[in-house]
Amino acid sequence: MDTRTGNENEAIGELEAAITRFTGLLSQASGEEEVPTCPGWNVRDLAIHLGTIHRWAAAIVLSGQMARKPRPIVRGALAHWYSGASSALVAALKAVEPDEPVPNFGTLDETAAFWVRRQLHEVIVHTCDLAMACAGAEPEFELPAELAADGIDELLTVFFRRLVANGSPPEVRENIRITATDLGTTWVLGPGEIPELLTTTTAAEATIEGTAQDLYFALWGRTPSDRLDIQGE
Repeated sequence: MDTRTGNENEAIGELEAAITRFTGLLSQASGEEEVPTCPGWNVRDLAIHLGTIHRWAAAIVLSGQMARKPRPIVRGALAHWYSGASSALVAALKAVEPDEPVPNFGTLDETAAFWVRRQLHEVIVHTCDLAMACAGAEPEFELPAELAADGIDELLTVFFRRLVANGSPPEVRENIRITATDLGTTWVLGPGEIPELLTTTTAAEATIEGTAQDLYFALWGRTPSDRLDIQGE
């Protein structure tokens, strides 16, 4: 469920802006910088991962079928290669209508619009990784609160399924109420084989509160949880 309002042109515009931020940071990097939030990776690994995901998503969108991830050969400037991969993604997303049937790994909202949303949050999170690798700090931009809240929703409803399928299920032992204090938006997450969202009136044993942006990056493990007000286990 997309928690924001707006049309797909706006969403693709947000994706293009996020790609531009990532490319700008990447062009200033050597590629050898270690990425503290992705242990074992350097910036080159991070950029190739993201560009490969873009190409994979573009192939799925254009073919209307699940595809294998490519094994890229990267020569020349890393930023130039990434720019080509990200441009292919944007072109693919613009070539189809948002409601065109397109499969995805979560088997939820199997339309092209799913991939706009998923790739947008993929880029935002990895821009945070890149900024911390290159400057030792979070990216110097503020996400619109509604966009950050959508990222939280996407993580809880879509990406958790990906983690479970990959054998790394999130550990949720009790009901947790998550609240974006700047929006008043609430999610209640309950335990299960795939942790699921419950109605917002469901009682919770633990609470997590913070701004939408702080919640977004903390839930992805990109910023310290001490920015949040956490009560319970």
